[in-house]
Amino acid sequence: MKMMMSCKQAAALLVAREDRDLAMSDRVGLRIHLWACKACPNFEKQLLTMREGLKQWRNYTQQDNLDNEAV
Repeated sequence: MKMMMSCKQAAALLVAREDRDLAMSDRVGLRIHLWACKACPNFEKQLLTMREGLKQWRNYTQQDNLDNEAV
């Protein structure tokens, strides 16, 4: 039986999940790790916060570009 993944492995999967779909085994392993670990859910929240911030920044800069083109 495979041991639970390390925090380093979980962090790599959390980052990779931003760019691609994870394999089912990776998703299950990550979910178990996030349930059992105290630190990694905080890292996941930080990634989600950064993703939302970047999305808002992209929308802001796109709107700014549209405003500049209208002038």
